[in-house]
Amino acid sequence: MKLSVATGIYQRRGDSSVHRELGEVLTVLRSIGYDTFDLSLASLDQPNFILLGDPWERKVEEVGDTAAKLGITFAQSHLPFVPGCSMRTCPEFQRPEYAEFFFECTRRAYLASRMLSIPWTVLHPLTFPEYNYETRASLDGNHTCYDQYIDLGLRLGVGTAIENMPPSMDRKLGTVYCQHYEQLIELVDSFADPQVGICWDTGHGNLMGLRQSRALRAMGKRLKVLHINDNHAGFRDEHVLPYMGDIDWDDVVQGLTDIGYDGALNYETGNVSANAYGTLQIEYVKMAYRSGQFLMEKYKEKRRVRPEEIFDPPLAEQAVPGEA
Repeated sequence: MKLSVATGIYQRRGDSSVHRELGEVLTVLRSIGYDTFDLSLASLDQPNFILLGDPWERKVEEVGDTAAKLGITFAQSHLPFVPGCSMRTCPEFQRPEYAEFFFECTRRAYLASRMLSIPWTVLHPLTFPEYNYETRASLDGNHTCYDQYIDLGLRLGVGTAIENMPPSMDRKLGTVYCQHYEQLIELVDSFADPQVGICWDTGHGNLMGLRQSRALRAMGKRLKVLHINDNHAGFRDEHVLPYMGDIDWDDVVQGLTDIGYDGALNYETGNVSANAYGTLQIEYVKMAYRSGQFLMEKYKEKRRVRPEEIFDPPLAEQAVPGEA
């Protein structure tokens, strides 16, 4: 297992609303010790967003040149996403031209991931309140919106990992599609391809009040990538470091061990440093690196001392459609 971090941990600083250029972000993070990254391709509101403008391919090539020079790799990327998970309720999508812009950036994100040899990109599933939040309507709606882009990824050799979502702020059951892992599994299995899998966000799972080891065993081999972060359940999606919130990290590590997860331990903890700047922000990023090393050691130790019995074995044994 390798430690990975989302580039968002150093893209924004508290005294500026404009993100740093990716070359600077990667250079600083590499100097701290990171050599594996989750590349954010989701900052549509930034004037220097890598996928904007006609020379966007050249900007992606420059990131690739920087990565090669620094000796770094990208374990995953993150596609553009719809705030609130619903185009119906998102103000930006009320402008007729915005949907075309959003999905063109999604297409470019897949192409950029291929250019940078990124094996997995993360997708937020959509919710459809206009159909009374019906599970089947949301499943079909996601296929309608995303099939052509997921198919593009498959042709390019870029897998799609669909992420579990946090519950709505009003906590109404079922108002956010894929807030529960059973819906997420159903959606992933509907593609019947092992290159469509799951991204598990530990913070989102905690906001749902889930026992994460059970959820992870239900996913099994479908789990491809992670968003590791902590929060205080029932409060908000804080995206802070492990042990800064109330997640049971022994339970998370146990679940990852039980399914033999061998992907990157990827931190998505931008909020721990986003409001700081100068040397203080660097210290927070260094602290995140030390936190990741600690959690990796816990995982390695757990794998060396395997439990004699795994709870809920039928869930762990579920096969992935399309995978022998």
